[in-house]
Amino acid sequence: MIPDDIKDRILEATDLVALVSQTVPLKKSGPRYVGCCPFHAEKTPSFYVFPQTGTFKCFGCGEGGDAIAFLMKRDGLSYVEAVKQLGKLCGIEVAEQEEDPEVKQKRMHKEALLVANEQVAKFYVEQFALSKEAQSYAFGRWGEEYCTLKGIGYAPKSGKALASLNIKREFLSELGLVNKGGYDQYQDRVVIPIHDRYGHVIGFTARCLGDEQPKYKNSADSILFHKSRVLFGMEDAWRQAAKTDKMFLVEGAPDCMRLQSIGVLNTVAALGSAWNKDHFALIKKSASKVCFLPDDDPPKRGEHFGHGVQVVFEAGKLAMECGLSVSIKEIPDIENAHKQDPDTFYQNMNVFNSVEEVDFILWRAQKAFRFAQTTEEQRVVVREIAYLLTLIDDPTGVSMYVDKLSAISGKKGFWKEAINAEKKRIEEEEKRERGEAVDDLYKRFGFYVEQGKYFSITEKGNVYEWSNFTMEPLFHIKDNLNPKRLYMLTNELHMKVLIELNQEDLVSISKFKQKIEGQGNFIWKATERELTKLKSFLYEKTETASQIKQMGWQREGFYAFGNGVFFKNKFYPADEYGIVRLPDLGNYYLPSSSKIYKDDARLFTFEKQFVHLNYSSVTLEEFTTQLFKVFGDNGRIGFAFYLATLFRDVVTYASAEHWFPILNLFGPKGSGKSELGHTLLSLFTIAYKAPNIQNSTISALNDTVAASANALAHIDEYKNDLDPKVIEFLKGLWDGTGRSRMNMDLDKKKEVTAVDAGIILSGQEMPTADIALFSRLIFLQFPRSTFTQEEKKNYMRLMEMRSGGLTHLTIALLKYRKRFEERFTGTLKEVRKQVSVALQGKQCEDRIVNNWCVPLAALRVLQDAVPTLAYDDLFKIVIEGILKQNAECKTNGELGSFWNVVQYLASEGIINDTGDFVIRYLTKLKTDIVDTSWLDKRAVLYMQTSRIFNLYRKEGRKTDEKTLPTDALKYYLANSAAYLGQKVVRFIVFRNGYPVLDSAKQDKHGNPAKLSQSARSYCFDYQKLVDQFGINLIAGDSDDEEE
Repeated sequence: MIPDDIKDRILEATDLVALVSQTVPLKKSGPRYVGCCPFHAEKTPSFYVFPQTGTFKCFGCGEGGDAIAFLMKRDGLSYVEAVKQLGKLCGIEVAEQEEDPEVKQKRMHKEALLVANEQVAKFYVEQFALSKEAQSYAFGRWGEEYCTLKGIGYAPKSGKALASLNIKREFLSELGLVNKGGYDQYQDRVVIPIHDRYGHVIGFTARCLGDEQPKYKNSADSILFHKSRVLFGMEDAWRQAAKTDKMFLVEGAPDCMRLQSIGVLNTVAALGSAWNKDHFALIKKSASKVCFLPDDDPPKRGEHFGHGVQVVFEAGKLAMECGLSVSIKEIPDIENAHKQDPDTFYQNMNVFNSVEEVDFILWRAQKAFRFAQTTEEQRVVVREIAYLLTLIDDPTGVSMYVDKLSAISGKKGFWKEAINAEKKRIEEEEKRERGEAVDDLYKRFGFYVEQGKYFSITEKGNVYEWSNFTMEPLFHIKDNLNPKRLYMLTNELHMKVLIELNQEDLVSISKFKQKIEGQGNFIWKATERELTKLKSFLYEKTETASQIKQMGWQREGFYAFGNGVFFKNKFYPADEYGIVRLPDLGNYYLPSSSKIYKDDARLFTFEKQFVHLNYSSVTLEEFTTQLFKVFGDNGRIGFAFYLATLFRDVVTYASAEHWFPILNLFGPKGSGKSELGHTLLSLFTIAYKAPNIQNSTISALNDTVAASANALAHIDEYKNDLDPKVIEFLKGLWDGTGRSRMNMDLDKKKEVTAVDAGIILSGQEMPTADIALFSRLIFLQFPRSTFTQEEKKNYMRLMEMRSGGLTHLTIALLKYRKRFEERFTGTLKEVRKQVSVALQGKQCEDRIVNNWCVPLAALRVLQDAVPTLAYDDLFKIVIEGILKQNAECKTNGELGSFWNVVQYLASEGIINDTGDFVIRYLTKLKTDIVDTSWLDKRAVLYMQTSRIFNLYRKEGRKTDEKTLPTDALKYYLANSAAYLGQKVVRFIVFRNGYPVLDSAKQDKHGNPAKLSQSARSYCFDYQKLVDQFGINLIAGDSDDEEE
């Protein structure tokens, strides 16, 4: 992000004529330069450069803008690249500012709205070219060239013309271009674009062609356009105003257009709003002088002055209060003339130059004294003019005014006395206001405030200074363990600091002084007794707020984000102190939004990501359609799991054990499993990064899962070799329990952290280390890691949606909470019955079935809110998912026991490498079910089953553990992920642990050869067995290329 002041300096320093001349030969034509357009082929020059405004415009192809826009178009640069290149040419270093996620999201949304406005403006220009009536009106008023230059357009009579544009309806609505009914705001009107100082279209003002009222309609306020803070014409005016140190001010856009069209470029207009301090602050960036050009309205009955003059009376006074020098150019009185305004009167520069420019104070005095007949009327005028003179710091200038005012009315001495009297009145009024407050304060609390410090009077009548600062009480943050108070400190040098004080900092004078002085030049000079008096005052003036410690759903009935609260279908943003005021509930404190912590990246990291920005216009239908397109059935289950998580407290209440399933995303690297997790998290957060379970402590994982309620928490990189304590921790998440710890703050007793989030667990290994964990999951597989270009394109589109933030979709769905509370329990029972019927005749573990029923029931309750996912379709996916997971559970549970026995037998030397099994490293393999080759050598385990199966059953009888029947064992092995088929292989014959020798044959060393025999063996991908079951058999010594 490049600061505006850097851009301003670069644009001011850039010679656009010289820049364009590098590409196009230009010829001077009056105050401008002309040449052939570099952006389209033409023989007759239609490309103009206007050095006074620093802009260019092609009247052939329509391209236009400032130096930045020229470089972007000419060299194909991005905005930032163009600014940096111009900065290099001008010798101005361009340093980009770091953007936090919230600022970036705001900027992106603003840029999207600017693009929408540009598209609308272009559409209106196209319609203008088709409307003879609109052209006749606009060309007759401002001239064809000026209308083309400024992009004057026409809004057609059709009530829904903008619906034909490829612009999101939400954007048009936010910009005020369509109303709630979807109809265009502007119909049958000449449309004038409103620009910011950089030439971006930020709004429109539109003039009706008939007799409709109002004649002019301005854009509604938006994040781009605020009527009270925008000046029409600023994009052309600021550069000329900076050169002349003067800005001409008119009442409306047509007046400004007239003045600029005749060459008075440094003219701006307020748009349907009284001149205010924001307007004058904007003007002061370019000029220190303003000249008002009032409308010449006839006075209403009983009034001395017309509306235009009365406006300038007030605006001129305010401009002076803002530190500007003020003058007036008033349209001369013409007998029997109708109402005149700058648009109709100033037809050319000769007329403009012929009108005298007079000083505002003298003009105001002449106007006022003309009708001040009585002494009282004159006294009021004198006081008003004297007040204006007190706003001038230069004594010499005031003296010159006195000379001229005495010629209008009164003598010099009279005016000097009046000025001094006004100064004294202002000082006394300020003193009186301070004095009344001081008296009341001293009577009640024993101190007073003066010059930004606390004082009291001693018994001997001496002044006792307590401090060099004052404290403004903001909020008391109520908390059983760690109450806090927020204060704004202001020292005598007007330095301000927002501070958070723990309660213990206020009950100890030493801690108070240490904390205060740590903020800078803030010194407490008094004793603890005076501090107690000050606290009496501060505490009485302090509001109380409760700190929100967990994001998401709150028992009080609202949903908390890091930057505000969603309550009763409305979002309440936190103020600069992090306070949210909720009607009927009270005040709540979000420290992550407080100025104290907002810029500290180390604190409240999660809360600063868990924010609602409301800048995306993506609809739920668009998002889910794209989600399902990218992730298929896994995306459908994932989204239904998200729906259940939104109301997790309702779901857990429906079960006696208060459990909630864990969503498991399993697949190889690059399969998209983690991206589904990230995408679902974007419905709550921005820029969220899931913790890696491999390098996270249980304490850190506990903080992650306990940070929010009725929201998602994602844990990544699961592996089966995790510490058993971590596996137990994961199992506990299913029934809502986190880490156990000793509570040292209260009674030093053991407490268990409650888990209120929906957990997503992802990784490259199937969670089979503990089958009890596996049964607590909704298990989703992501088998693919290669994708087509079209699939990648769809993924990038989804990422684009995700980057804009999706919390507005969550807020829209939270509105269904009451329905979910009323219907979920009954719906879950119905869904379980339907699922049981569909699974009839199949043995499935109850826990797995119940897990899958939760997202299915959640969708059924909210079916009409999610039209892109039908209940019947999800039902089929759920049934298939239950059967698959149940099969995996049985396979991995029983097979895990089998392979544990095999591991034991090998470790004890009961079965022999090369005799009962052998591992070979191959690049090719052919069995009864596969004929394949691999680029890299792969470990293949050959296992002779007859002896091993017998030993497996024997070990089971020894330990009194249940073993699988041979047929079932064969079935599970043949259907396991590592199984590669059967093949006849030669094995060494062993007796009593030693190989049997064949005396009839000799090996290559002349020794008796080992006796071998062929046997049908089961073949397995050895690495998959290692990953899935953690076995570690003796490696074979064979390194064959093919079997």
